[in-house]
Amino acid sequence: MREQALVSSGQEYLSVEELNQLKKLSNFKASLHVLRCWGVIIAVLLFVTWQPHPLTIFVSLFLLGGSQLSLGGLLHDCSHRAMFSAPRLNDFVGHWLGGIPVLVPLSFYRRYHFMHHTKTGETSDPDVNNIKSYPVSKASMRRKLMRDFTGQSGLKAFIGVLFYVNTGRAGNAASMGVNKSTMNKQAIWRNSIKNFTHIAIFHLTALSILYALNSVWLYGLWWAAYFFTHPFILRVRQIGEHGAMPALSHSDVRKTTRTTLANWWEKLLFAPNNINFHCEHHLFPTVPAYNLKKLHNLLIRRGFYDDHTEAVEPSYYRVLKKASGLNVLSS
Repeated sequence: MREQALVSSGQEYLSVEELNQLKKLSNFKASLHVLRCWGVIIAVLLFVTWQPHPLTIFVSLFLLGGSQLSLGGLLHDCSHRAMFSAPRLNDFVGHWLGGIPVLVPLSFYRRYHFMHHTKTGETSDPDVNNIKSYPVSKASMRRKLMRDFTGQSGLKAFIGVLFYVNTGRAGNAASMGVNKSTMNKQAIWRNSIKNFTHIAIFHLTALSILYALNSVWLYGLWWAAYFFTHPFILRVRQIGEHGAMPALSHSDVRKTTRTTLANWWEKLLFAPNNINFHCEHHLFPTVPAYNLKKLHNLLIRRGFYDDHTEAVEPSYYRVLKKASGLNVLSS
């Protein structure tokens, strides 16, 4: 049992010194991570302002959808306090620069995500409904993508985060899982006032800046991406992490969790800031995102994946094919 636990935890593949080095937090690298997230957003908005054309607007919707995923990744990393060396700085950046722009407060996400790690693939995992049906038929995948690109998935997520995530009320929080909170009415009111105040502060500030720059329409572009492209990008990310794996729940992370080796454009859309190294993240959740590629390379060299090739895929296209058999390039 001891040997099996070591293998599934990955500890026999790394020395204590190597693992401690990988877990070392760097404020400089974390700051670059944040600047990269927001730098892409600003660059996209500047470019589409400079060249406002239907084609550039179309491309910007996907790039902004990917950027919204990157902010979710920032929220995720800071919720683990695996970005900056100061816990309070993780909390501040994760909440104000990661979660609140996409309407998800850190206080909710940290509890939700802790359950995902401790109960991966079990019925109590809040993420399980997002991935348990895969693989699906080609027809089912087409219906899912149609709901994503027509805004149905985005509207459902929007309602979920407004009425269940930010209030703390029990109910279907869509891609954030089912919130089973049992808050009393006073706690729900306190939660709602705090979170909606923070959302209003951030978004009114952003809107004011764009108004001063005579570019209010860019704010609408942000929400167009939220409703029409981000749901698809989020779906691909979710499938890439846990969809169509040999098991939903297992003691060996290689049977439930996948790493996807993204190319440059896939990194922009589906895998910003190393979130594609998801098997490594579940193996060692306190290793910061900026060290996950180094961890992956070490594990590859040490043979961690030799008998578990299903835990590493070479592209998100391959992941989608495995999840449905749908040839997305010719359909």
